[in-house]
Amino acid sequence: MELIGNVVNLKFLGNFLPPDEKVADIDYVLAAIAYGSEINNPKGGLVDHCVNNKLRLDLWMRYDHTIPVTISLLDKLNRYQSRNIFTNFIPDCFHTKAIWWKGYGAYIGSANHTERAWHSNLELGVFFSDEELIKNGLDLQLDYYFEYLKNIDKSIPISSEYIDEMKSLKSLQWNSSSAKRARKWSEWRGPSFQESKSSNERGKDRFKKEWNNALGILKTIEGQLRNNRPVWVNDDVPLGWQVDQFLHAYYYNKVGDKQRKPFEEYFKKNHKDPALALQAGISWWASLKHAPSKEDITFDEDAPIVRALLSESSLRSLSAADFEQVFCRTHATKDYMLKVSTSDLGRPDVSSLNLVERLPLFAKLIMNGRNAKGWDIRELLYYVLYDGSATDLWERLFHAGRDPNYKIRWYGLNSLAEVAGWARPEVAPPRNGRTSKALRALGYDVKIY
Repeated sequence: MELIGNVVNLKFLGNFLPPDEKVADIDYVLAAIAYGSEINNPKGGLVDHCVNNKLRLDLWMRYDHTIPVTISLLDKLNRYQSRNIFTNFIPDCFHTKAIWWKGYGAYIGSANHTERAWHSNLELGVFFSDEELIKNGLDLQLDYYFEYLKNIDKSIPISSEYIDEMKSLKSLQWNSSSAKRARKWSEWRGPSFQESKSSNERGKDRFKKEWNNALGILKTIEGQLRNNRPVWVNDDVPLGWQVDQFLHAYYYNKVGDKQRKPFEEYFKKNHKDPALALQAGISWWASLKHAPSKEDITFDEDAPIVRALLSESSLRSLSAADFEQVFCRTHATKDYMLKVSTSDLGRPDVSSLNLVERLPLFAKLIMNGRNAKGWDIRELLYYVLYDGSATDLWERLFHAGRDPNYKIRWYGLNSLAEVAGWARPEVAPPRNGRTSKALRALGYDVKIY
């Protein structure tokens, strides 16, 4: 965690833009910044950084008659829609300043997207690393916040017509009563905060809709893979596992290169006809004579071990050593394990640990964890996998991954959804962040958790 106070402590927001070696870790960028103008310096501002590094940016800014975003920046934002920069404007009751580079960290503070705010104003904000966000549950809260912004029906998408309105308002004399009367969008008094559903309930509704939509896509792929099995895949390999490993192979061999995975660029190219992209991907998969990225090891070794350990009869008696076997075969868990600080793993005496060194420490950490109900990881996984109908798996996943009454710290939604697919592939294929990125690359509009 770093305090950003500009000249007061000589830490500036521009210095916290992700460096080149961290860009590959970022899934996308979400930002809510009320006021904005061009930022002219060697690094540029948020918008230029996203464009230069081919990162998708979803940006919310303020709309009113005072021209809160300069015309020059509006022109750039409109032009950059073709570069995966998507901007919406919230009328009047919007004063947020937050940037979330998902997979890298987040800034929350007072700075707008202006030259002065980033370099010379007296501003104050905090930068949280990705590890700190996850550790403190702030990633979930940011996710709720930006989901809320996405669902505000008063938001206005950027367009040439929007910019023309701003130009017209500017010509009427800045902040004048005539400009206020001339605005095209009526004044908004903000959210009522009297909604009948809690934020957790609203989040649950959104998760159900998104999960079922994505599951429908995965089941469609499952149906097409039934008659498109490569020669090296045994006929007893569950179709749910085949879906996951098809997407694994597609992502690592067909999307970008080893260093860069521009799945949003592929989404833009394929979203008008994802069925066509899927057909081409499945034809490629079916023609393979050998596993391109060790998918055969997953089918023959890793997945069967996870399914056996997490069976209904075995799960509640698993040891920390057993969970080491589960965790080292779960992509989402391995990825997260590398982000946990050495002090949280019980080794404050060292600055770094590799994956092999982390594995037993992480398993012990998870085994010692308890949720608000007093459940350990075994009880939580039993609840997710077996305590209810298959059709309600989404609800149990939401509880375990998002509800503070159920969630166990350090074990997130992607890990839960992935192991659910290894343990019960007949219910749903494994799903993690890579699954969602591969689906987006094929053109399907799914969420990356």
